[in-house]
This record gives sequence, structure tokens and C-alpha cells, in this order.
Amino acid sequence: MITVHGSAVSPFVRKVIVLLTEKGIDFSINPVSPFPAPKEHLEISPTGKIPALTDGDYALPDSSAICGYLEKKYPDIKLYPDTAEDYGRVLWFEDYADNELVKATASFFFNRIAVKMMGRKPDEAIIQKIRDKAEPAVLPYLEKEIGDKEFIVAEQFTVADIAITCQFVQRLYAGEPIDAAKYPNIARYVDTHMHRPSFKHWINKDGFITVE
Repeated sequence: MITVHGSAVSPFVRKVIVLLTEKGIDFSINPVSPFPAPKEHLEISPTGKIPALTDGDYALPDSSAICGYLEKKYPDIKLYPDTAEDYGRVLWFEDYADNELVKATASFFFNRIAVKMMGRKPDEAIIQKIRDKAEPAVLPYLEKEIGDKEFIVAEQFTVADIAITCQFVQRLYAGEPIDAAKYPNIARYVDTHMHRPSFKHWINKDGFITVE
């Protein structure tokens, strides 16, 4: 049995569980918190970050590594494209979501919600800085790349779409809407993918927002 270790509220954990759900693979969740990570979690995730995955005796940390592993082991439903060019683009957008887009999306959740879990008060000055600095540095590029497309790469749903949507879900959990007037392509794209059954189920289960 596959076990995903980490809180389902994390966008990186969500990336893995949405991929597993899309592939129809049974799994369980061990809701580990990284604040701080318990000793037993460090044995399978040396950095203490979430998620980590165990599949029998096999253990692997990092959401991108896990998604790649699952694609190779369970290839019947493909979430990576076939051509080298499209595959490279998917890896790029996944990395962009995890390392750049996060600054204008999940950062709202961390600074508004997660800090409370750590016994600290939200700092609205930091939140305003995200709006003023991070958004203009990140969102216009994505708005242009999405354009009028349903999928970011290759006219198929891929892990890149999962990674991008996961980050915006986190932003919405923090009560920070997407400015549809300024970023209409992003708003449409995210709304479309949030209504996929694989996303809708887990979003509604988290309980921060409701997808009808």
C-alpha cells in the first residue's frame, strides 16, 4: 500500500494526492506536520519537508521526485507527455509552480494561516509585500503562457497543470482571490481544473473553500 506522508493541506502534498487520484491508485495519508518534523519522518525525508512517500519498503521524499516515480511505475494513465519537447516544458512549469509561483500563491497561506499554527500572528505588511512585489514578478508570465488554453502544455492534463492549480488553491484557502480582471486567463484556467473530480474531492475535504 502506498502511503503519502504529510498534511493534505500542503500544496506539495496535494500535488501527489491529486496525481494518485487521477491515476486511480489506492493510497493512505499519514498527516505528518513539518513544524517540526518528527524523528521518524526525518528517516524518510532528510530535509524534514513534506511530502514523502512509502510504497512497501521503498521510500522517497520530494513531490516532484514522487510524481516522476509514480508515472514510471503506474504508466497506464499518463500525466507526462510523450515528446521530449513537451516533457521538458512540463518539467519547467512544474518547477516554476513549486519555486516561483509559490511566492505569489501559497505564501499568502503561510503568512496568514500557517503562522497561526506555529503560535505567531499574521503580518499584514508581509502579505501586502507579496501583492506588491511577488505578484507582478510571477503572474504576468503565467497569464501569457496560459492564454486561451485549457492545458499549459501539449493539449493534455499533466503534472504541470496539477502543480500550478495546487498553488492557486492554496492562495484561495488563504482568502486571497485571483484578480480575474487583471489575470482572466489564470482565473479561468484555475477554475476549470479545480472542478476536476480529483481536485474537487480533496478541496472540499480540506474545508477551507467549497467547489460546487
